[in-house]
Amino acid sequence: MNKLKELDFSDVGFSVESSQQFATVIFDRAEDSESCAITIVANGKINQFVGNNRYNPSGRRHSSCVYVQEEWEDGEIIKICTIQHKGTTFVEVHSVTLDEMEYLFPKR
Repeated sequence: MNKLKELDFSDVGFSVESSQQFATVIFDRAEDSESCAITIVANGKINQFVGNNRYNPSGRRHSSCVYVQEEWEDGEIIKICTIQHKGTTFVEVHSVTLDEMEYLFPKR
């Protein structure tokens, strides 16, 4: 496997040297559907449910997001996403709100 590019997080103010990935979330959405299948892999468990698209970074289709948190108390949380939109794949970094955390990870 060859690394094609390393992402630089300094411009988003996130400390990658002291952070932990805690979940992977897949948003599986039919084109322009108001709901999607959401699959969450965290703590060695899989949780699946049909939900709304409010936290899906794709405006029309599928996406997968890796959720990462800085390791200190109240450390910032970001999600690193691959997004499929109109036949193009994007890689983006998004901030994560408390509402999103409570919706996707209610017991965390």
